[in-house]
Formats: sequence, structure tokens, C-alpha cells
Amino acid sequence: MIAVARHSAQTAGVMAGFLLLSALVSLFRREPGADVFLMTALLTVFGAGAVFLAVRNRPGRLDRLAAYGLLLVLWVGVPIIAAVPIAATTTLSPMHAWLEAVAAFTTTGPVQIHDLENVPRATLGWLLTLQWAGGLLTLVGFVAVLGPAGIGGLPDRSARANLLAATQQTTLDDALRLVLPVYLGATLLCTFVLFLLGMRLFEALGFAGAALSTGGLLPDADGIAGYGHLGVKAVMIVFMLVGGTSLLWQRMLLTRRFRMALGQYENIVLFALCVGLGVAAAAIGFRSPEGSLSLPFALEDGLFTAVSLVTTTGIEPHAGAFASLPVTLVLAIVFIGGASFSTAGGIKIYRAGVMVLQSLRELERLVHPSAVHPRRLGQQNVTLQMMKAIWIMFGVACTVIGALTVALAPAMPSFEAAFVAVLTALSNVGPVYAANWQPQVNWPDWGALPAYAQLILALAMILGRLEILVVLGLANFALWRR
Repeated sequence: MIAVARHSAQTAGVMAGFLLLSALVSLFRREPGADVFLMTALLTVFGAGAVFLAVRNRPGRLDRLAAYGLLLVLWVGVPIIAAVPIAATTTLSPMHAWLEAVAAFTTTGPVQIHDLENVPRATLGWLLTLQWAGGLLTLVGFVAVLGPAGIGGLPDRSARANLLAATQQTTLDDALRLVLPVYLGATLLCTFVLFLLGMRLFEALGFAGAALSTGGLLPDADGIAGYGHLGVKAVMIVFMLVGGTSLLWQRMLLTRRFRMALGQYENIVLFALCVGLGVAAAAIGFRSPEGSLSLPFALEDGLFTAVSLVTTTGIEPHAGAFASLPVTLVLAIVFIGGASFSTAGGIKIYRAGVMVLQSLRELERLVHPSAVHPRRLGQQNVTLQMMKAIWIMFGVACTVIGALTVALAPAMPSFEAAFVAVLTALSNVGPVYAANWQPQVNWPDWGALPAYAQLILALAMILGRLEILVVLGLANFALWRR
């Protein structure tokens, strides 16, 4: 585990740099909490430096098992450190601050902080930075660890070699060098365009980070409705799609491999889902009995709602946009989620497509039992091993949702509320829970729940980002003995 300690220390050092930046912002704005940010940064640097110096000369290779452990350490450990300045600069208790940090880092959305005007700017910037960093870690984890290992039947194991143009010895460092320029470049481009459209720089950075990380936390309490003209919504739609589509597919487009890109059906299906759901949402808004929207505004809001749900971003164009759709449809959409190798949550469209493909093959075998058909999804071969892994992943996900729902139900006003809370936490799209699905029943904020219920939801959020099968594999001591 030497490599895990070394990479964890490096990550903590980067985290300390962002803490120091937040301290400088707090000093510049003369807000309380600069000393807390600075002290947390110093303690983090001291701890990370001690660990790094202790292991820097010791051999340690980051093999697959160590990479799984590293992802687990980062997803669990970063929110613990991040919660310290949040608790010190807000009215939140340490438990609530930790839950807020987990929600921000997993890009699930705000849990307890809703009155953003009363949150110090440095603390809000820290939460937005956590959200953006969580999207980056999600991409690096998929590209360097989960995808190449074929976890849960993710696109074939040669994806890493195709994506990185490197050997099988590619490490997390190589993946970071590939992902960071694309992710950071897209964030800066989105920020620049939003700034040109009239946003202040801080808000533009926050909106851009939310779009690319497909996170639900925005720097303005009014949300997207406060910047409701078409230009801002159009920019957010484009970059939410960038965040929700495959990094591999984006590289194909950038390198002009258009024929190969057209063979990646997963991303094409994502666009089709956005258009279909957007038209349905626009039709509901256009003919709403509460007050019909004009056709252009209905199409604008409908498409934004669809993209936000399919990419599991969770930003509503206006209050009630999600609740205007059937709750079953919304939950099915966010459970499936976006594309593989993206920052979107859910089980991924690729897995859902393979399950549909296998179901159609089994139905066809009833008519032609001796027929032999290749298993392909577009240009991607689907092996029997991958298909089994995908069905196992689906079964485990459903089992975990059921178990966590039963465990959470005593703390909720209804079983439906517990189910929606667990599913949205696992899909990392928390704002869907707060969409007022049962107006006659008051669903509590997650921060108002008992401590054990908050732990369950935090576990679901982390599992959604870490992939459930990785946790099961790490819990299998037989795997460690190998």
C-alpha cells in the first residue's frame, strides 16, 4: 500500500493549495474564517508531507488492487478534511458539514446549505471547488482504473490503450495528464463564454464547474432562473452534454475520427434521450393548466430539463420543472444516467443498452433457437463475460437500493420518500429528491434526518461514484490474499 500512501499524500498537497487559495479569498474579502482555512491547509500539508517523506524512497507499484484502494481512500478521506472549514465558517454542525462536503465532492448537490447569501464567499468557493474536483476524480477513476478493469462490464478493457495511446502499464498519473487539460480547458472555455454573456467571474466559474462536473450546486440561490435568457441556458446545455458524454467519444471528435464516433451508439442514444424527453417536457409546459408557456420558452425549458436529468446534473430551469414529469420516468432516467467515461452518475447508458441487446437476443432465440448472432453494440464487441458483469452490476445495484431504502425508511415520512432519497443519492442527483413529488407530504431535508440516516445517504453517494462492485471487491479478503 506504499503507492496508495504516496498518491494520497500528493492529493492532500493539492487540496492544501486550494485551502490556501480559499484563505486568501477570505482575507481579501475580510470575511471570517481565513484563519481556519489557513490552519487546515497547514495541517494538511504537514500530514501529507510526513506521509510522503516516509514512503518516497520505498518501492511500491500502483497495481489494480492498490488503485481500487486509492479511489476508496480519496472518496472517503477528502470530505473529512474538507468539512473542517465548512463547519467553522457556517452554522452547520460537524456532522452536517461532513454531509455537505460529501454531497459537494460526489457532485450530488446541496444538502443543507440553501441560503447562499449568508454563506461566506470563500466557503461557497470551497464547496464549488470540491464539486469540480469530484468531477475530475470521477473521470480519472474511470479512465485509469474502472474502465480498464472492465468493472461492471464497462466498455472493453482496451479502452485505456485506445484512449491514452499507451501501454498497459499506464497509471493514474498518466490518466491525470490526459484528463486534466481537457477537463480544465472545457471549464475555462465555459467560464469565458458565460462571462461574455454578462455573468460575474465568480458566478461564471461556479456555473461552468457545475456543468462540467454535472453537479447540482450553483453559486447563486436563484439558480439558472436568475440568468434566464436563452444564451446562458444554451451554454449550460452544451457543457452539461460535454460533462455527460464519454471522454473517449469527445477525443474521437477532436481528432476527426467521425466514422468511429458515429459507431459509439451510447452517446447518440444520450442525445436522442435528451431530445425526446425535452420535447415531452416542452409539451407539458406548453399545455400546463397552471399557466402555459410560449412555445419558444417551453422548448427552451424542456430541453434544459431533459439534459439536466439525463446527465444527472440536477439543475432545474425553474421551480417545478422536474415535478411536472412523471416521477417513475424521472427516476428511471437518473438511474440509467449518462455515458461511460463521463462525470454523469447512474449505471450508464452503455450497460442499459447491453441489457436491452441481450433481452432482444433471448427473445429472438425463442423463434430461431439455432441462430448465431455476434454481440455488438455499434462498433463495440460485447463478450459473454462483459454481459454477465453488467447483469451482476445491475442486480447488485438494485439489491443495494432495496437494502438502503429499507434501512432509511424508519427516518422518512413514507417509503416513497426513502426510495427516492436512496436512488437519487446513488445516482448523485440530489436536487431531484427536493422536487416536491408529494405536495401533501413534507419530505425533510437530508440534513434534518437522524445521524444514521445521514450516514446511509453519504454511503449511497460515495457508492454511486466509486462503483458498488469495487467496494464489494475490496471487502472480499480472498481478493486481498491473491
